[in-house]
Amino acid sequence: MAGGPGSYVLGAEERKEVLDVLDGGNLFRYGTPGVDGFQAKVVTFENEMAERLGHKHVVATSSGTGSLMCCLAALGIGMGDEVIVPEPFYPNYHTFITTAGGVIHPLHTKPEEGYFYADRARIEACITPKTKAIMPVHMLGNPCDMDPIMEIAKKHNLYVIEDCCQAVGAAYHGKRVGTIGDMGAYSLNVFKTITTGDG
Repeated sequence: MAGGPGSYVLGAEERKEVLDVLDGGNLFRYGTPGVDGFQAKVVTFENEMAERLGHKHVVATSSGTGSLMCCLAALGIGMGDEVIVPEPFYPNYHTFITTAGGVIHPLHTKPEEGYFYADRARIEACITPKTKAIMPVHMLGNPCDMDPIMEIAKKHNLYVIEDCCQAVGAAYHGKRVGTIGDMGAYSLNVFKTITTGDG
């Protein structure tokens, strides 16, 4: 089977949940529970995810990219604003192009070593009067070093949007990723640590 770790643990429990929705005949996100086969699976998932991760609010979107774009919009970040993101595919660093793709005008930092290294000097060198946020990327189920990022953000009055698409459930110093900055975005597609197929 092609995909990430989540795709290798699909079993009877997942099959039952999918068949419940198909047998109910209502594939829409909204409705009244019990009416026309509606089972409120998305709302149930959002509530359980919020409880499990310790978030106040969880909102399902169509994708991790969509979630990142919603975070940016919710914080008022738009055309002409700058967001500092890791360099996609830079040697010795892992992220994905959609991290930058969700940003209108990305700036890139190039960590000198390690997947999760936060280079203070490089991050601060990217900050301009147009910079509104830093978007760290937690990868392969592991967090990046959030303390220096949070310190820089506080010093320069910047938002922190955590890209947790590859690290659902990971923790940093006892806190779940996505709860450290101002907002966090997750992904559950077939290549992620937990999958719902896509979304």
